[in-house]
Amino acid sequence: MFLKSLDIFGFKSFADKTRIEFADGITALLGPNGCGKSNVVDAIKWVLGEQKTGALRADKMEDVIFNGTESRKALSVAEVTLTLANETGLLPIDMPEVQIRRRLYRSGESEYSINSQEKKLKDVRELFMDTGVGKAAYSVMEQGKIDQVLSSKPEDRRYLFEEAAGITSYKAKTREAELKIARTEENIKQVEALIKEIKRNYDTLEVQAAKTIRYRALKDEIFGLERDIQLLRLKQFRDERDARGETLKNRITERDGLQKELEETSKTLDDFVDEVAALQNQLSACQLEGLSLQKDKTNKENEVGLLTEQRTQISGQIALIESRLQSITLKIEELNEDADEQDGVVRDLQKKVQSYEENITSFTEQINVAASKSTENDETIKDCEADIVNLETKRGETETKLESITDDIVAALDAGLKNAGYSAGERVKNQESLEEALKKLETLLKGREVLLRDLVDAADRAASGNPLNPNQTKQIAQTLAEAFGESAAFVRDINTLFAAYKASTPTFIDEFLAPEGIITQKRSFDAEIRSCKEQVAAKRQQIIELRGENEKISIKIDEYKATLHDLQMNRTRMIAEKAAAEDKARLIRRQIAEQEAQLKAVQDEIFAQNKRFSEINERIEDTESEIADITKRGQEILVKLDKLEKDITKRNSEVSGKQAKQIKQKESLDKARFLVEKLTLEIAQSENEINNIQENFRETHSRDLLEFEERIYQITIPQAALREDLAKQKAAEREMGQINYMAPEEFKEVKTRYDFMSKQIEDLEKAKSDMEEVAAISRQKSSDMFMSSFAKIKKNFHNMFRRLFGGGQGILRLVDAENVLESGIEIFAQPPRKKLENISLLSGGEKTMTAVALLFATYLVKPSPFCFLDEIDAALDADNVSRFVAMLREFGKKSQFIVITHNTKTSTSASTLLGVTMENGVTKTVALKIRRGNNEMGENEGLDMDAEYIDVDFVEEEAPPDDINLPPIADNIK
Repeated sequence: MFLKSLDIFGFKSFADKTRIEFADGITALLGPNGCGKSNVVDAIKWVLGEQKTGALRADKMEDVIFNGTESRKALSVAEVTLTLANETGLLPIDMPEVQIRRRLYRSGESEYSINSQEKKLKDVRELFMDTGVGKAAYSVMEQGKIDQVLSSKPEDRRYLFEEAAGITSYKAKTREAELKIARTEENIKQVEALIKEIKRNYDTLEVQAAKTIRYRALKDEIFGLERDIQLLRLKQFRDERDARGETLKNRITERDGLQKELEETSKTLDDFVDEVAALQNQLSACQLEGLSLQKDKTNKENEVGLLTEQRTQISGQIALIESRLQSITLKIEELNEDADEQDGVVRDLQKKVQSYEENITSFTEQINVAASKSTENDETIKDCEADIVNLETKRGETETKLESITDDIVAALDAGLKNAGYSAGERVKNQESLEEALKKLETLLKGREVLLRDLVDAADRAASGNPLNPNQTKQIAQTLAEAFGESAAFVRDINTLFAAYKASTPTFIDEFLAPEGIITQKRSFDAEIRSCKEQVAAKRQQIIELRGENEKISIKIDEYKATLHDLQMNRTRMIAEKAAAEDKARLIRRQIAEQEAQLKAVQDEIFAQNKRFSEINERIEDTESEIADITKRGQEILVKLDKLEKDITKRNSEVSGKQAKQIKQKESLDKARFLVEKLTLEIAQSENEINNIQENFRETHSRDLLEFEERIYQITIPQAALREDLAKQKAAEREMGQINYMAPEEFKEVKTRYDFMSKQIEDLEKAKSDMEEVAAISRQKSSDMFMSSFAKIKKNFHNMFRRLFGGGQGILRLVDAENVLESGIEIFAQPPRKKLENISLLSGGEKTMTAVALLFATYLVKPSPFCFLDEIDAALDADNVSRFVAMLREFGKKSQFIVITHNTKTSTSASTLLGVTMENGVTKTVALKIRRGNNEMGENEGLDMDAEYIDVDFVEEEAPPDDINLPPIADNIK
C-alpha cells in the first residue's frame, strides 16, 4: 500500500481544487515559510479523522474552510480526498484502490466516505487501525510530534508502541467491552429493583390464587355432586321410560305383526319357497363379491409396503442433505459473526425498546380496561339496587295474592267433595260390578261364537244339496234371536253400571290439577316468591363483590401508572442508547457468496426430496384410503350375508310355523292392543318426570342437564352417598370465607412479569460474564503482542541510536512492568562521551536524532506504508542531517516518505520535488522533474493539473562522509 494522490478543495489556503500525485520513494515539499506546505500535512491528518482543532492549528473546526482573501470570497465547504493503492490488501477492503474523503460545511455538517460510500468517523479509524497509518499513528511526524514523543510524560509515548504492536483495535474492543459491562451492571441494578417490587405482589397473589383455585375446585365438586344426583334421578326415570318404550315397541311390533299375519294368510307356501330361493341367489352373489374385494385389498396392501420402503429411503437421504445444510449454515454463521457483532447491539437495544413499547402499550390498555371496568361496575351496582327495589315490590304483591288464594283452595276442595257426594266404598263396589259384567259378556260371546260356527256349517251343507227341514230353519232363527237378545241385554246392564261408576268418581279433582287450576296458580305464586328472594340475595351479593372489585381496581390502576412511568423513563433511555448504538453498527458482511450459493443448491435439493417424499405420502394415503373403502365394503357385504342367512332361516321357520300361529292370532292381537294402551300412558308419565328434572336443573344452574348426559354411565356412587358428600362440601364452602376471584389471573400476569425479569437478569449476568471473558482475552492478547513488539523496538532503538550518533546507547524501559497495557515508557539516551540520562536533558538536535532513531526502530518492526516528515530536520546540524539523509534513503527503498524541509541536503535525497507557492493568499503547487546527470529520476506527471512542469537539471551533492559508517538496513525492514 502506498499514497497515490491527494485532492484538496477549500481546505485552509487551498481555495482552488488541487490534485497532488505522489511517487514511490522520497518526495520533498519545498517552499518558503507561510506558503502552505504544512497545510498538506494538516489535510492528510484531517482526512484521516483528526478532530482536535489544536492539532490542525485552528481555533475551531470551521477555520479549516477557506476564509477568503482581499480578492477572493470565502468558501462554504472544505473537501479532501486521499487515494491509496491497496494491491497488497493491507486495508480490509477487497479493492485495488481505496479513496477516503472528508467534507465539512460551514454550517457544521461533516461527511465521510470510503470509495464513494457514506461512512462514519469510526469506520475510517477502524480501517487504518494497526496499519501504522492514522491521525495518532507514526505515519505523520512533525515538530510538535517530536516534542510529544520526547515529552516528560512516559504515558504520552505509548501510542507509537501500541500502533507498532497492532493492539489498537484490541484496546478499542476492550474499552468497548468495558463500557458494555458498565451499562450491563446498571441494567442489572434496574432490573433487580423491578423484581423486588414485583416480588411483593407475587407472594401475596400466590397465596390468594391458591385459595381461589381451591374454592373453584370446591365449587366444581359441589356442582358435580348436584349434577350427579340429578343425573341418577334422570337415569332412573329414563330407564323406566326406555324399558316401557322398548316393551311398547315390542308390543306394537307384535300387534302389527299379528295384523299383518292375518292379512297374509291367503298367501300360499309357494310364495315363501320362491322368496327363500331368491334370498339364496343373493347370498351366492354376495359371497363372490367378498372374495373379489379380499383379492383387491391384498394387492393394495402390497403396494403400500413398497411405497413405505421408498419413503424410508428418501427420509434417510433428506437427513444426510440436512446435515450438509447445517454444516454450510454453520460456516455462513461463522463468516457473519464478526460483521453481526455491532448489529447485534442495535438489535438488542431495538428489542429492549420494543419490549418497553409493548409493556407501555399493555399497561396503558390495562389502565384503560381497569378504569372502564370500574365505571361499568358502578353502573351495574346502580342497576342492581334498582332491581332489588322492583323485586321486593313484586314479591310483596305476589305474597298478597298467595294469601288470598290459599283460603280459596280449602273452600273449593270442601265444596267439591260435598257436591260430588264422594264415597270410596261406593266407587270400589261399582267398579267390581262393572268388571264382573264385562267378564260375563265375554263368556257369552265365546259360547255364541260356537253356535254361529255350527250355523255356518249347516248353511254350507244346505248349499251343497242337503236342504234344511222347517224345524232346523226355525231352530236357527230362534238361536240367532236369543244370541243377539242376550248380548243387547248385557250391553244395557254394562252401560248402567258404567254410569254409576262415573257418578261415584269426583271429577272436580281434574279441575283442581289442570294447568289453569287453582293448585297450579298456587305453585306459580310460590315459585315467583322464591325466585324474587333468590334474585334479591344474588343482587346484593353482586353489589358487595363489585364494590370490592372496584377497590382492588383502584389500587391496581395506581400500581400500573407507577410502573408505566418507570417504563416510559426506561424507554427514553433505551432509545438514546439505541441511537448511539446505531451509529456504531455499519459493518458489511462479506465473503459468503460461495457458501450461500452452495446453501441455495442444498436447499433446492432438499426441496426436491421433500416434494418426492410428499408425493409418496400422498400415494400411500390414497392407497390406504382405497384399502379402507374396500374394508368398509367387505364389512357391508358381511352384514348383508348375515342378514340374508337370518332372513332365510326366519322365512323357513315362518313357513313351518305359519299354520300353528293362525289359531292364536286373534287372541294375541286383542291382548297386544290392551298392553300398548297401558304402556303408552306409563311412558307419558315418565316423560313428564324427566322434563321436570331437566327444568329444575336449568333454573338452578342456568345450564342444560343434557350437556352432561355422558356422565350418567360414569357414576358408580349411590345417590345417598352423593347427597352426604354434597352436604360436607357446602359446609366446607361456607368455612372458606372471603375469596379474591381474580387472584389466579392476576397471579399469572405477575408471574409472567416476574419470570421475564428473572430471565432478563440471567441473560444480563451471562452477557456480563461473556464480555468480561472477551475483555480478559483481549487484554491478555494485547499484553503479549505489546511485549513482543516492545522487545523488538527496544533492541532496534539501541542499534539505530548507535548508528545515528556513531556510538553511545539508547534504552527503553517500562515504568510499570506489572501493568504493561497502561504503563508509561521511559527513554534514556547516552550519546558518545556522555553519561546516561533522561532525554528531557538532551539538546534539541539530540532529541530530534533520538526521535528519528525511535521512528526508524519502529519501522523495522512494523513500517508504515507512507510517512510525512514535517521539518523534523530543522534542529539538526550538518553532520546529523547527513546521517538522517543516509538513513532516509535506505528506508525510502521500502516505504514512501513525503518530507517537508528547508534543508538542501534533505532535498537532495528526494527522487521527486514538489514546489509549493502562494499567490494572493492561495496555495499553488509546482511539480519538478529532476534529472541527475543523464538519468531522469522519476516521472511525476500530473502532480497538479493546473501547474506547469519545470524541468530542473540537478547536480547531487557529495555523499556523506565515510566516518558515519552506516551499514545498509533497508533489507532488515519487515
